[in-house]
Amino acid sequence: MINNYCTSFIITLFVFLLGCANNTSITIEDIDIEIPDRWQTTIPDSKPLTGDWWSMFNDPKLEQFIDAIEENSPNIKTIMNNRKIAFQNAKINGSGVFPTLNPSLNSSKSEQNLSGFGFGEFFSNMNGSQDSSGGTSSDNEVITFDSESYGLSLNLQWEIDVWGRVLNGRKAAFKEYESLDYELSYLAFSTIVRSTQTYFQAIEASEQLTIAEESYASLVRIRDLVQDRFQRGIKSSLDFRLAETSVSTAKIAIEDRKNQLHLLNRNLEIISGDYPAGILISNQELPDTIPGISAGIPADIITRRPDINALVLRVEAAGLNLSQAKRNLLPGLTLNGSVGTSAKKLEDILNEDNSVWSLSAGVVSPLFNGGTLKSAVKIQESVVENAKQELLQGLLLAFSEIETILYLEESIKVKLDAISNAVNQSKSAYLLSTERYDKGITTLESVLNSQRQYNEIRSLYLSLKRQRIENRLSLLLAIGGIYES
Repeated sequence: MINNYCTSFIITLFVFLLGCANNTSITIEDIDIEIPDRWQTTIPDSKPLTGDWWSMFNDPKLEQFIDAIEENSPNIKTIMNNRKIAFQNAKINGSGVFPTLNPSLNSSKSEQNLSGFGFGEFFSNMNGSQDSSGGTSSDNEVITFDSESYGLSLNLQWEIDVWGRVLNGRKAAFKEYESLDYELSYLAFSTIVRSTQTYFQAIEASEQLTIAEESYASLVRIRDLVQDRFQRGIKSSLDFRLAETSVSTAKIAIEDRKNQLHLLNRNLEIISGDYPAGILISNQELPDTIPGISAGIPADIITRRPDINALVLRVEAAGLNLSQAKRNLLPGLTLNGSVGTSAKKLEDILNEDNSVWSLSAGVVSPLFNGGTLKSAVKIQESVVENAKQELLQGLLLAFSEIETILYLEESIKVKLDAISNAVNQSKSAYLLSTERYDKGITTLESVLNSQRQYNEIRSLYLSLKRQRIENRLSLLLAIGGIYES
């Protein structure tokens, strides 16, 4: 009856305390910052943003690469394991709200003697007087006896959370876990986006290598033409030496491009968990299509970013920790109890007649601690304010990041329109200078200069094309991309 009463009391009290705990929440509106309805820079295109943004590139190898990252990347696996660690830490840090129940099984056996208590001679005389042979016990005989006992018990320890202090601590622990989970989610998505950007850097490097090889081939043709005319006495040695120098320089450019491509390939292979052989990307072209973004996207889309949500949760966790610190100034109630059996024989340990139990409660109130608890409250108040300022700073940086990316998008578009025309014009100039040189109308320097300008403009076009892709991927990440395992 008593045990049933105690159990009902504990459950009722626990449910009551759950309702008394502080429920702290915060929204972006609680922060002193004005969020505009629209971005200052127009978002390009009008296609909707889809989850499978990589499918817009129509690149099967890219899809295989991203699948490999998700399955084999050491970075992604580490992030997933850190998620699990954070969750278990939250459970540990928040476990104080529950009672501790520890079953125990114990046994003891002891042997004692009475020589140290002065009874040895008394019992010896008694034994001697009862000796049927009429003799007495030896003066050196020590009287001993042994005993044994067994016990089975369930022990309870619980801090009764009268003020919701412990429960606030548990909620704070899980808010901190949710904050870290958002950060890890953003980190995982960022890892995939940054890896994709590196993937397109490797494709650009492959195309840059192609330009360098084509430049070398054209310079070899020019050199051979000049050499033939030099040997026939039509052209001077100056033209031949200039042409030969250009060919040698082109060889160096090819090797530089090869080294760049191999380095990027090895980085990609490491990211995807493969052996760094340096052969992943070769003879590929940058895509013309990129993931679309809705032109009507509101500025408050920033609030869906996992890193911003993480900062919001940190403010909430700090508020809960502040509530916990304030409640530490109030008295605490602890409950200790046990129920079980105690017997002299092991076979009697489950006998109800040998049952034992105990229940005790204690109240502890802070009286004098040198102002430690009050200082802890002031510290937590500052922590809350710092968390709010970090959230404000995070929002401003996020807005700045997106506005910068959007502005850069417009700038890249203008550059691409201009460079496309420059590519066509420089190609025509190079072909025309070559034709005029064949006719002896212009100099070799003019041909080499036009050829170099043509290749430099082609190279710049590839870089801008890759920057456009990279910038769009950065925008996907900045407006709140999330990775779901």
